[in-house]
Amino acid sequence: MAAATHDKPVLLVTGGAKRVGAALCRAFCEAGWRVVIHCNSSIGEAERLANELGDAKVLQADLLKVGADSLIAQAHDAFGSLDLLINNASTYRRGAVLQSGDNDYLDDFAINFHVPFALMRAFARLGNSGSIINILDARISKDDTDCAGYLLAKKALAEATRLCALDFASLGIRVNGIAPGLVRPKDGVAMDAMAPLVARTPLGIRTTEEEIAAAALYLSKASAVTGEIIFVDSGMHLSPPHWGEKK
Repeated sequence: MAAATHDKPVLLVTGGAKRVGAALCRAFCEAGWRVVIHCNSSIGEAERLANELGDAKVLQADLLKVGADSLIAQAHDAFGSLDLLINNASTYRRGAVLQSGDNDYLDDFAINFHVPFALMRAFARLGNSGSIINILDARISKDDTDCAGYLLAKKALAEATRLCALDFASLGIRVNGIAPGLVRPKDGVAMDAMAPLVARTPLGIRTTEEEIAAAALYLSKASAVTGEIIFVDSGMHLSPPHWGEKK
């Protein structure tokens, strides 16, 4: 599938309606990109964001049900091209190794590894040059037993980032990752609830959505960078190995 001639590059952001995803969409649109905002249940937020940005379209799909090739094709057809895939959608589940059931691990890997890995492969099959950015987690640098399934899946995605960077290089596709630190608590929880954890990072500051977006913008145009994982985490990856929320 050949890329159409166009003035502005196009990106797909999975889970793009809220939080980090919305910040990514805003930053890229401001930088002159056209944005395909993927969402599942957050259709209202996605449509409001698209109206705000103007040069954006909404793609609603359940990532666990739609095929990767179908989703990438729909994103490509939204503007007639697709230059960048940002795998941002994920779920977070707390649970130690023995506290998590077999189905919990399957669920954690489904959205946090299998879906983005399948989308990476589908993007490569388009036959275009371009790039992929995977949103990871600073905890991939350590062992956190409080979120075993989630962390194992994110570590697997980090390895897939490096593997695909090597494999896709001959196709003209760069693959990189961003590993954020403490950005914000889950919806409905006050920001100051995260303060004790933020204080334990070397710099003692929260990671902002805008800093993550800035790193993504850099990676989108860094033509000699592939297989790189940028930690945007207030130095969290430099801290002692265990980063449990209960500690």
